[in-house]
Amino acid sequence: MTPRLAATCLAIAALTLVGCGGESEKDLIASAKTFIDKKDGKAAVIQLKNALQKNPQSTEARLLLGKALLESGDPVAAAVELRKAQELQAPDEQVIPELARAMLALGEEAKIIVQYTNMRLKDDTATADLQTSVATAYAVQGDPTKAREAAALALQAKPQYAPAMILQARMKAVEQDFDGALALLNEILAKEPGNERAGVLKGEVLANGKKDVPGALEAYRKVLAANPKSLSANTSIITILFEQGKAVEAKAQFDELKKLAPNHPETLFFEAQIAFADKDYKRTREITDRMLKMMPDNVRVLELAGAAEFRMKQYTQAEFFLGRALKGAPGLLRARHLLAQTYLRGNQPNKVIEVLQPVLESKSVDGTTLALAGEAWVQMGETKKSDAAFQAAAKAAPNDARVRTSAAMAQLARGNSGVAIAELESIASGDKGARADLALISARLAQNDIPGVMKAIDGLERKMPEAPLPHNLRGRVLLLKRDIPGATKSFEVALSKDASYFPAIASLAAIELAGGKPELARKRFEDVIQAQPKNFQAYLALAELSARTGGSPAEVVKLMRDAVRADPGQPTPHLVLIGHLLSAGEGKSALEAAQAATAALPNDLAVMDALGRAQLAAGEGNQAVTTFKKLAALQPTNPMHQVRLADAHVAAKDNENAARALRRALEIKPDLVAAQRGLVALALIDKRPQDGLTLARAMQKNNPKDAMGYSLEGDVEASRRNWDGAVAGYRNALQRAGTTDNAVKLHSALRRADKNADAAKMAADWSKANPKDAGFRYYLGDVALATSDWAGAEAHYRGVLELQPKNPLALNNVAWLMVKQGKPGALPLAEKANEMLPDRGPLLDTLAGAQAAENQLPKAIETQLKAVARSPNDPSMKLTLAKYYVKSGDKARAKIELEALAKMGDKFAGQAEVASMMKSL
Repeated sequence: MTPRLAATCLAIAALTLVGCGGESEKDLIASAKTFIDKKDGKAAVIQLKNALQKNPQSTEARLLLGKALLESGDPVAAAVELRKAQELQAPDEQVIPELARAMLALGEEAKIIVQYTNMRLKDDTATADLQTSVATAYAVQGDPTKAREAAALALQAKPQYAPAMILQARMKAVEQDFDGALALLNEILAKEPGNERAGVLKGEVLANGKKDVPGALEAYRKVLAANPKSLSANTSIITILFEQGKAVEAKAQFDELKKLAPNHPETLFFEAQIAFADKDYKRTREITDRMLKMMPDNVRVLELAGAAEFRMKQYTQAEFFLGRALKGAPGLLRARHLLAQTYLRGNQPNKVIEVLQPVLESKSVDGTTLALAGEAWVQMGETKKSDAAFQAAAKAAPNDARVRTSAAMAQLARGNSGVAIAELESIASGDKGARADLALISARLAQNDIPGVMKAIDGLERKMPEAPLPHNLRGRVLLLKRDIPGATKSFEVALSKDASYFPAIASLAAIELAGGKPELARKRFEDVIQAQPKNFQAYLALAELSARTGGSPAEVVKLMRDAVRADPGQPTPHLVLIGHLLSAGEGKSALEAAQAATAALPNDLAVMDALGRAQLAAGEGNQAVTTFKKLAALQPTNPMHQVRLADAHVAAKDNENAARALRRALEIKPDLVAAQRGLVALALIDKRPQDGLTLARAMQKNNPKDAMGYSLEGDVEASRRNWDGAVAGYRNALQRAGTTDNAVKLHSALRRADKNADAAKMAADWSKANPKDAGFRYYLGDVALATSDWAGAEAHYRGVLELQPKNPLALNNVAWLMVKQGKPGALPLAEKANEMLPDRGPLLDTLAGAQAAENQLPKAIETQLKAVARSPNDPSMKLTLAKYYVKSGDKARAKIELEALAKMGDKFAGQAEVASMMKSL
């Protein structure tokens, strides 16, 4: 065939198709109905989508597509199509019952209750169908009374309606009339053997009511025989198999479900549950994240997401998800228990009691709830309440090892160590779990009973013969005994059990570092990275090792960035990097890192907090206000979000709102020092010293043994130059807390009060009592430097170097003072300081001075140019550069620098020297 002839034939074919128009919209809808009757949902969906291509406004096609999608296991798409059908004026009787069922599948029980509880449709069957969904929604939310009311309305609308009879059976089951429920269901199944809902409910009643698990499985399998594509039967079977611990069979059944409906929420949910059961909590969160984008209010998904965060020790995130789950479904006991444990980890016992209170007030309280309440009351010092709770817990769950262990730990916290340890030994000997063993090991360690600890570890090893944990614990105890060879052997045994067990790897590296073999420690971590390129812990360990062994700041930061790249989904490396950059004063870099972390982990509250702090450091006050407001809304019981919000308001020059935020923080936690200190600082900023003094003295009255109130009193008095008052405040603070900060403040106030002899005595006494206080020695060096006591300053900074040989600022200052005094040998010190803190203007300035002192003028000029570039707003560095040019004979370049300085006028205090140098050129 020639090309032209082929093209002609194709054109004729195309015209023929256009002329015939293919199947019409009506034909496609009719075909879809046939497929629906045959229960071939996928084929029906294809035909209906083709029909909508011809007419997107087809109400019938939209409605049928929604129904087909729901039947084929895609409630997300079904809800979208059903709502579009509503917009196209589909009859309520046809669309709303279907939409309610889709919403149930999406976990939108609360919305169903709000929208449809009081709705009556014109058709009795439709009303019964809708109220069945409403009743189910109430049941899921743990409100049986409302569920019964909705069921009654369904049965009133159509008494012989099979779904209504099924609902009646469900209500009987709720009332624990299991025989009555089964009688009704058997009656339905006798008439309709393939009724999926009746068969599934029969399985539920047998499993949960009659505790007849084999009978339930048989009922579910009969449903599958009649309805091979039944999602409910599949999911019910998987649930039972999981509960029986038959993970292999459950996964096999899950594979069938995945073939049937790979993207159905139930399929995804079980996939997340399987990941959770396999302790792959990261995978669990990946799946739940995906689900929550489709169904953000699904309480089961929120609960599972919270559980995964709890297992990963991300307690802030756990609180966020579990709190949302309980808000949507207050009856979720597991979520309530996990949230209580989260608050226990965060030392918030009041919140524990608050979250458990609805259960504690009920008629029958379970042992776990009572044990958690007991632990909270221990933290609160409520001895009688905790004893009563643990006694009640023991009665409610006499064989629950967790409850007994919690009670024993409470006895231990109260000082009854003999009784507690005996109980823990008893539990550990009779329980297969490791919780009591670990508690016993901890208790023995607290008593420094090393033989007892070793015996307890032996017991743990018998329970976990193939696990690395017991050997790692034994190694740590041997380290306490300074038995380095024994500890090393234990850690190596741990690695023989699991070559990737990082705690043992890190411990061996620490031993090597302490033994003066940093290269071996480094290789150990590098080997981990080679074997596991995504092991962020190894990168972070390398970064710490580099920092401790003189690595450059650039190298340390690179390793931290490598940790982030290794596993961007982990918050820890992001937070370590941001924190390091903030502590190094790199505000803009920290903000860039925080923005990248936020993009990777948009819902992580710790990352959000780091973003706010980075915004503050980078001078983005208004953005920080927005960030901390969002955090405060997400976690209204965390007072530190209010403190950080106050800092952001101050940065945005909004002191009124800053004070308001600090007062909110004190409402949450009345003794929060950070908020009290912030209010005093605001009073000083706003020139209200008397208000600040009132606040400081209130702190002293409420907590007379705490130093902070007295230190703040000193700050207030210093702000109004009442130096005697400042001395009194700081002296009281130092007596209560012997910190470097309080010592520095007292010494400074004594000098300001012209009590130099007292200041000298105080400095001598403090230095004698605290010979290793490098911070105070550094401060004394600064004082001497400010008074041009070059020799005294050098002596103090050298004292710092005796304690901290790698302190780059002390090295720099000693080098500068040596140049100032004309002493040789400054250059090596300046070079070392610049290696440790590269590209810092003041340090480069010192290095240039040391090079010039050694007559290395070309190098000095090159270095000084770098210093000027790094500190462009410091004109003194340009003056120094001009001096080096003059000294090298380059008067032209010297003149350029001096003329630029002369143009600054009064903005530069060294104009007399500039003028003198200009005359000499």
